[in-house]
Amino acid sequence: MSYQEQRLTVRGTSIQLLSGGSGEPLLYLHSAGGEVSWLPFFEQLARHYRVYVPAHPGFGQSEGLDKIDGMEDLVFHYTDLMDELELVQPYVVGLSLGAWLAAELAVRYSQRVRKLALVSAVGLRVPGHPIADIFAANPAETRRLLFADPDSSLAKTFIPENPSPEVLSDVLKARAATARVGWNPYLCNPKLRERLYRVQVPTLIVWGEADRLVPRAHGDAYRDGIAGSQLVPIPDCGHAPPFEKPQETTAALVQFFEQ
Repeated sequence: MSYQEQRLTVRGTSIQLLSGGSGEPLLYLHSAGGEVSWLPFFEQLARHYRVYVPAHPGFGQSEGLDKIDGMEDLVFHYTDLMDELELVQPYVVGLSLGAWLAAELAVRYSQRVRKLALVSAVGLRVPGHPIADIFAANPAETRRLLFADPDSSLAKTFIPENPSPEVLSDVLKARAATARVGWNPYLCNPKLRERLYRVQVPTLIVWGEADRLVPRAHGDAYRDGIAGSQLVPIPDCGHAPPFEKPQETTAALVQFFEQ
């Protein structure tokens, strides 16, 4: 299936955007890894929906990192982006950092979201269950944190042991952009957990059973905090279900969105 790559101007900021498929709109908010190429997961979603995959400011080819000092700035950026694209109540799917962003968006603007899917979400402070330090991890440790099988060809493709200068530059750029919103406090908003009651849309939480980066207790906290939400575990899967288990993840999302 074909897709389009374009530059979108959002309040004077040039943003990289991928889009493809047809049907109801679906907005995908990427992780700290900055997955802004057209992955098999997006291809599968595009069989059911019109899928939009923007790069956050400072990630990929998007500009505007100088305008981002915290998660709230990202939330406002995305309300402006939704206005620019004329997205009216899209399905919103977020992975990890993007799931935190999606939750913050729904806390403030539930009326702008049709249904919400949080995949491997960071964003909460759960005492006794800290998120592992991804900033200090070397490639081997990063693969162990993110993938159920860190020695798989998939894991080594996403996180090579000896990355090229171009790949290394992208990694450092993504980490710097992530630090703007998730350095201190580390990958969380201490107030978010007590605000989850404000999420007034149907919500699905997806969690890899072998996630070593974010403990399952965080998924349980999201489920307990968002009224009526449900949690779907993905077996033999780490922190990145859309990469490791794209078919299973797509099936869970489509079933939830269509019910």
